[in-house]
Amino acid sequence: MKQSLARLALAALAALMLLQTGAQSQRRRTSRRTTSPARPQPVRAPDLPDEPSVVSTADDTQPAPTRRTTRGTRPQQTQGTQAENEQLRGTVRDLSGQVEQLSGQLTQMKADQKAMFDLERLTRAEQRAEQLRTQLREVTDKEFQLQERLAEIAYESQPDAIQRRSALIGSLNPSAVRDAIAQQLERERVRINKQLELLATSRARLEASVASADAEVDRLRQRVEANDQAQQSPPTPGTGNPNLVAPTAQPSPSPTPAAQPPI
Repeated sequence: MKQSLARLALAALAALMLLQTGAQSQRRRTSRRTTSPARPQPVRAPDLPDEPSVVSTADDTQPAPTRRTTRGTRPQQTQGTQAENEQLRGTVRDLSGQVEQLSGQLTQMKADQKAMFDLERLTRAEQRAEQLRTQLREVTDKEFQLQERLAEIAYESQPDAIQRRSALIGSLNPSAVRDAIAQQLERERVRINKQLELLATSRARLEASVASADAEVDRLRQRVEANDQAQQSPPTPGTGNPNLVAPTAQPSPSPTPAAQPPI
């Protein structure tokens, strides 16, 4: 009996708890529904027969815009293109003038370098010619000295000269002394003749070198003088400085016609 009462009490408590839970959930739902306000619906006013109505044409399709003709813009585009072409032509003329000026300066620099090179070659050729002349003078002086010595040997080789020279030397065999003096003079004469032959060959070679060096000096000197005259001479008319650009001819204004008197 007690157990059945306890079960009934537990069942009643469970039912009461379920009822409270359902009431709380229903209250939450009603509170959420009331927090979101309802949107008011527009009420359309009834049309009255006597009052005028305003009709909106905003939703109607608008007509397509008419295409503008490009006849008026084409002359403007043509004028703009002509102006750009004229500007480009002017730029090209300026650049061509600058290129010609630079070409003239480069040509002048090359001419100056060539003149300097010719001057340097002339200086070297003159120095070489002077050195060859010095060597030729030395060879000539040596030949002159050897020829004088040959003349002395020819005089000392005479019997009287050998006798006088041997008499200065005391000896028991004077003939042997005279023979030794004659042989010595003969050997010296042969040696000098060989030296003279070598000097003659050197002199001929030096004379040819001096002539060639003088010809080279004359040729280079004429070239340098011609370059100096070409730089100092003024340009002839019609053949002015090619570096200068000829000025463009300006169009002369056409005369205005005279006003005719009224008839």
